[in-house]
Amino acid sequence: MRAYLVFGIAALSLAAGCSSSGGTSPSDAGGDHDAGADGAEPADGAMPEDGGSSGPDGAADAPAEAATVCNMLTNSAAAITYSQVNQNPPTPQGGTIVDGTYAMTDASIYTGPNGPSGPSGMSQTTIQITGSTIQVVSSGKPTTRTVTLTTSGTSLTATDTCPDTKVNHGSYTATSTTLLIFLDGGTDDAGARTLVETFTKQ
Repeated sequence: MRAYLVFGIAALSLAAGCSSSGGTSPSDAGGDHDAGADGAEPADGAMPEDGGSSGPDGAADAPAEAATVCNMLTNSAAAITYSQVNQNPPTPQGGTIVDGTYAMTDASIYTGPNGPSGPSGMSQTTIQITGSTIQVVSSGKPTTRTVTLTTSGTSLTATDTCPDTKVNHGSYTATSTTLLIFLDGGTDDAGARTLVETFTKQ
């Protein structure tokens, strides 16, 4: 089962994957989470057999490239488990997105009445909303992200401005204290999947 990432919110964390037929991950759809650490690969040029040169102590001359830091937001959210739910997803309602700092408090992958159920990975994600700008920090990769969000009706478009320029589409429901992000989770043998990430204002 593939790892999800947030928001892709976020992912747009805006942040849906976990599909046997090539679904998108939430970070690709917009937020970020891990279903377990992937095996670490050595940096290019770090191993002599890869063509890299080593100094007298055997260490590679070229250090690994540092990850881009998009913001200094503290990840104060608790870790949560992504859960597959064999029901149809709720209907997005739109609404006014309120500025503030939010923690991801739930992540559900709706798999339809005939779909699978059960846990599917972990995430720890905090977002800060200021107007149309969302700062994201999460346990996924990249650990920080900056997103520009636009809405129309119940639809949203999340455009990454750091560290990349991905554009992702989804739907949402906003209240004075919560933000729910709906993302396409691809399909599997049971049908379409929808990822719903819930952020609660702190």
